[in-house]
Amino acid sequence: MFYCQSQRLWQYFYYYIHCYSYYETLTLSSMKPKWIFKDKPNEETLQQLKSKLNCEDLEALILALRNLIDLEKIKIFFRLKEEDIHDPFLMKNMHKAVERIATAVQNGEKILIYGDYDVDGTTSVSLMYRYLAEIYDEKYLDFYIPDRYTEGYGISFQGIDFAKENGISLVIALDCGIKSINEINYASSLGIDFVICDHHLPGDEIPKATAVLDPKQKDCLYPYKELSGCGVGFKLCQALNSIYKISSEKIYELTDLLAISIASDIIPITGENRTLAKLGLKKLHNTQKMGLKYLIPEERRKNFTISNIVFEIGPKINAAGRISHGKNAVKLMISNDENEAKKIVEEICELNSQRRELDSQTTTEAVQQITDTKQDKKSSIIVYNPNWNKGIVGITASRITELYYKPTIVFTDGSEGEVVASARSVSDFDIYKALEKCSYLLEKFGGHQAAAGLTLKKENFEEFKTLFEKVVSEQIQEHQKTPIIEIDCEIKLNQLNEKFFNFHQKLAPFGPQNMRPVFALKNISNPKFVQLIGKDKSHVKFYLPSENGNIECTGFKLGNRYEDLQKKNFDMAFSIEENHWKGETRHILYIKDIQFNS
Repeated sequence: MFYCQSQRLWQYFYYYIHCYSYYETLTLSSMKPKWIFKDKPNEETLQQLKSKLNCEDLEALILALRNLIDLEKIKIFFRLKEEDIHDPFLMKNMHKAVERIATAVQNGEKILIYGDYDVDGTTSVSLMYRYLAEIYDEKYLDFYIPDRYTEGYGISFQGIDFAKENGISLVIALDCGIKSINEINYASSLGIDFVICDHHLPGDEIPKATAVLDPKQKDCLYPYKELSGCGVGFKLCQALNSIYKISSEKIYELTDLLAISIASDIIPITGENRTLAKLGLKKLHNTQKMGLKYLIPEERRKNFTISNIVFEIGPKINAAGRISHGKNAVKLMISNDENEAKKIVEEICELNSQRRELDSQTTTEAVQQITDTKQDKKSSIIVYNPNWNKGIVGITASRITELYYKPTIVFTDGSEGEVVASARSVSDFDIYKALEKCSYLLEKFGGHQAAAGLTLKKENFEEFKTLFEKVVSEQIQEHQKTPIIEIDCEIKLNQLNEKFFNFHQKLAPFGPQNMRPVFALKNISNPKFVQLIGKDKSHVKFYLPSENGNIECTGFKLGNRYEDLQKKNFDMAFSIEENHWKGETRHILYIKDIQFNS
């Protein structure tokens, strides 16, 4: 699910799309991006910060651009310790949730752990299952992941019927449920209690569950509002541990799953999330969970970052829900059997390969359809094929948005004769509001500024296409038609030294609201060892000589700049990443864009 708080959401979304291209070899948009430099803080602020911290000008500037000016705030930002994690009982209804689960354990009731089929949902279920298995006999535990195609997102009536048929009296719902009014009423009529752990915005009415945990409830006083669904589940485990007292070490062993959810759900890497992500990454590097061990080999895993999770673990876990069934992802993460874990990893990796093939095929067909219908000349893009896989259309919409830089909706057939779609937006254009203008034609829709899902009857499809294009063409502004690269500041090549690289690494983990800094180098000439790389020679690599040695630069999908790089002066926008190989660490400048000066 996509986090939405401000116009900056697109910057987060675009960042991940751009990074995705590194790992998935996307074709970057041919449209020339616009560079926007952040406003520089006033000189007095910078000098004060430099004096207080005894740091370099560049370090002070980066901190100030992140609004890290107050010394206590800076101390907390860099500290990231367990004591910075909030008391779970500050969350509304936590006592009720703990009391109901404790009663179930005491009475030997069957408990069903319910969660969505995406990464946040499956990690949530896995985390809760692993904790409860420490305090309760597994014969009383079961889990349920709804089918993407027959049940859709969230709590389903089928899932409740499953609980009834299997003698389950308590369901713990994770990463969903905050708007499941009718479903919870139905469960109550069957004598089934629900504890809801969600992180999405509530509606006007709160479900009448036994306990509803959601820090975004208006009257919830929990101090940090941006937890993932798995994060809310983790807080519940912490609260339960006030009774069951399993070791702190075992509690924090669960944070590897939590880090995966935080990274994959694209939520802010700030405050408590940043602390939990940092702790979780440390646990992931040396995870004891069989499934994760085999999913990512140790030599790769021991240096994993948030970006690595998003693009190497997330897609594999998601592939189960997209192509087959999300329950396989949960089985992977809760398995303690080596042979079973290996088998599931093989299955999931095969599903991910299928996902890649479907993704490539669907994108190719969509591009051809756009060309045939000349939609590249319009303000929006809408494509439809009844045979496209429902689990892939979101990825395809992202690909098309990147290629054409237009609000995009990708449709396929649903399971009940309707058409379903995923929508993706550009810049700060609010695609959710655009869909609201078309809502009378829709059966249902939901989402955020940058991404949405929708369903409509086939007979309304053509009218919807016309109306959506009209809405977009009337509302979209000129600045929303061009890709944007937001740059922290211009730097000099000699500032890229070991001291700065160490400082840069301390800013991690990177993600929404704590993005990896983007820099600009200007008037570069005569790069060394310019070469084309990759199977199709579509990427470029070169070195920039400096007093600190040659610095490697890599530009994905920038192979078409090969000739000009050797002849012309250029400016370069880039971020810095670490590359770990055989015990050595190298710093690489990952190029976001190149602009030639002649």
